[in-house]
Amino acid sequence: MKSTAPLKILCTAYLPDYRLNIHPNEGADLGLMMTRYVVTVEDGLQAELLLVNECRKESVEMGQKFWERLGKPDKAILSFDGSVLRIEKA
Repeated sequence: MKSTAPLKILCTAYLPDYRLNIHPNEGADLGLMMTRYVVTVEDGLQAELLLVNECRKESVEMGQKFWERLGKPDKAILSFDGSVLRIEKA
């Protein structure tokens, strides 16, 4: 399973629920090369993961509701096994 370093969480109100934006460098850490993925988050939810150059390096952007559902962490580590994306508080 591939993982990122701890990423700062940037909570944004404009993102739809269950969309995550990361910089392509962090996507490469997870073995991702395309710009858009539909992934399953640990608890069975479907999420859209986008690799976006405009996203700051070493960060992950997510919507307010998704952030609250995770427990409002400041940082997270993303791990991906090819189908399931795990988001762990760092």
